[in-house]
Amino acid sequence: MRLLFVPGSVRNVRGVNTREWIVDRAVLPHAIQAGTRIAAVDGRVVAVDQVPTGPGAERLRGTLLPGFVDLQVNGAGGRSVDEATPEALDVVAEAVLAGGAVAFLPTLITCPWERLLQQVRDVAAWIGAWSGRGAEPLGLHVEGPFLTTPGAHDPSCLIDPTPERIDELLAAADGRLRLVTLANARDGAVDATRRLVAAGVTVALGHCDSADGFASCVAAGATMVTHLFNAMGRLHHRDAGPAALALDDERLSCPLIVDGVHVGAPMVRTAFRVLGPDRTVLVTDAVGAAGMPDGDYTLSGMQVTSRDGVVRDAAGNLAGSALTMALAARNFLAFVAEAGPWTLARVAAHNPARLIGADTYGALAPDRRAAFTLLGDDGSITCVR
Repeated sequence: MRLLFVPGSVRNVRGVNTREWIVDRAVLPHAIQAGTRIAAVDGRVVAVDQVPTGPGAERLRGTLLPGFVDLQVNGAGGRSVDEATPEALDVVAEAVLAGGAVAFLPTLITCPWERLLQQVRDVAAWIGAWSGRGAEPLGLHVEGPFLTTPGAHDPSCLIDPTPERIDELLAAADGRLRLVTLANARDGAVDATRRLVAAGVTVALGHCDSADGFASCVAAGATMVTHLFNAMGRLHHRDAGPAALALDDERLSCPLIVDGVHVGAPMVRTAFRVLGPDRTVLVTDAVGAAGMPDGDYTLSGMQVTSRDGVVRDAAGNLAGSALTMALAARNFLAFVAEAGPWTLARVAAHNPARLIGADTYGALAPDRRAAFTLLGDDGSITCVR
């Protein structure tokens, strides 16, 4: 797999930064179109058509998709989001772009409440001052501490989502909170879901092995789950837990960590055949090991170890992944024979952007960000921006 950054051609037209590409095929919202010209001004698409290009147009060989969006990035490039420094976060953003996603949600996980609030403030400030380096941070994803099944999270720090804590979290994020994962069985989960949704935050149900409160949280506005099958208990044909309920409820989208370890290939295929292209979402759940060799890394202050690309904590629990969006896409296409570029554009770009209301991403169309993913005929996956 080859990962490249393609800057596109640049020419000045009346002092405005204009870029133009001609691509063999482009995945549009409702079709795959051959011989497509894409033009952008100041980073925004202004035309998607088949008219002749200018002399400075960049020729792209392959199939152009809307840029991938990763909703769950704990770290990458050897650094962790919870470090919450501009230097560490810039490294993460650059590694996310090198790994095949043009935009992402930096993700903070469970830790002592006051420390988490400070991390939220610091990461939110970095998002507000983002320099343009690497993948664009679209907002914050806070996964925990409102959980019941810890997985790799510190169980001593799990707490209820009281109204006061939800208000504190919203205030700390200063308008940049996009996604919160909480457990449906946690006391106060239904009211917290309602309050977060009213504040414009997407709510995902996860890290819970009980069905208690699941339907009520969905009725209150939850629209997705966090990493389908993982930290949700086992599937059972007579006792429907969160995973079965998520598959069954057409109101819910279901992100999958498609590394072949978190979810095996047969279950990825089965889930996709239930969910279809409109409810399936690819995420990485990446930690600092993403884009890096095997070794020891940190996640929320604890040591995790990557061996053969599989990340575990000291107790042997899966603790995020070393996955990139490019590798997730390659795995998805390999696991699901019926999937192709149009489906991939849905599950890796359109659906994640839609879920968090990122309406400048998710489609090749005018007024969207000029940030794309190119599937090369040689199997390469290239970010074009």
